[in-house]
Amino acid sequence: MLIQLERDGLLHIPAGAANFEVRDDFRLPLDVDLLAVYPHAHYLGHLLEGYAILPGGARLSLIRIPDWDPAWQAVYRYSAPVFLPKGTVLSMRFHYDNSERNPRNPNSPPKVVVGGNQAADEMAHLWFQLLPRGQGDQRMVLQEAIMQHRLENYPADFSALFNLGALRLSRKEILPAIVYLQRALRSEPEQPTALNSLGVALQSDGKSDEAAEQFRHALRIQPDYTDARYNLANLLAMQGKMEESAANFRQVLAAIPGDVNVREHLVAALTQLGASAFSDGRARVAADYYRELVELEPGNADLHNNFGIVLVRIGDISGGIEQFSAALKADPGHQPARKNLDLARKKLQQ
Repeated sequence: MLIQLERDGLLHIPAGAANFEVRDDFRLPLDVDLLAVYPHAHYLGHLLEGYAILPGGARLSLIRIPDWDPAWQAVYRYSAPVFLPKGTVLSMRFHYDNSERNPRNPNSPPKVVVGGNQAADEMAHLWFQLLPRGQGDQRMVLQEAIMQHRLENYPADFSALFNLGALRLSRKEILPAIVYLQRALRSEPEQPTALNSLGVALQSDGKSDEAAEQFRHALRIQPDYTDARYNLANLLAMQGKMEESAANFRQVLAAIPGDVNVREHLVAALTQLGASAFSDGRARVAADYYRELVELEPGNADLHNNFGIVLVRIGDISGGIEQFSAALKADPGHQPARKNLDLARKKLQQ
């Protein structure tokens, strides 16, 4: 995987400064093989250097370009992997020449240059391509360490805070996940993905109302964010708010028609709504729910049978016979539907 040493935030190079230095250091949390290195600076770069301090204190040069030219930015691959043991400190030392003596200085006379993406700005990036050693996939160990390191340099960095929160959440470390995600949202309050993740963490901590607000906030920003809508629908179902839950499941299913899991959740919500309405004496309301249910699950004999019962209750005996017949078509051995069909036919004759 790639990791980056970077100190663009310190780049504020005074006009005339002939040896402006920025540095960054990162301690490896595990054994790695170093495969390649990629330095990057613009026109003021002069001496670009990367090296490793091994656990015993020995210094190992990894790349050194004493007179940088932007045309030399490239991936430099080692002829053989360089083993770096756990505890090794990777170091970046970049020097910049913002004086008139620098033939590549784009400003004459020199002026203050800061970090940025434009050619007239400057950058201080040193990338390392590392292959972690050890059993299994060790990349998350390295990823967590580099995110922690980034927070040391930039305490309000959204990406680092969000990634650490998501990592803690994946480990079921709920309270640390909440802290990181809340910090991330203080940096960038309108990030739907972070709002959704915070909602998941809060729900796991038993804070259902707060979680629901995070999902709703994410959906106000991005109404087509199906993950947040699905999470909100599930949470509403757990809270017993079945009508609102069903409405959200409908939207998710409309966006992802082939999702069997979403369909099953919607069927469960509508079934509960239909049964509740029927038991409360609101048979016509129940009929609407069951009409939607048999459209979602045309091969479900139980749903057709229940829909038939509701239709007979509201006086639509012909409609009830049609549903009992559909139940028997789906399951010829469905005895309740056969009994109800016989009763409905007799009632219709009467």
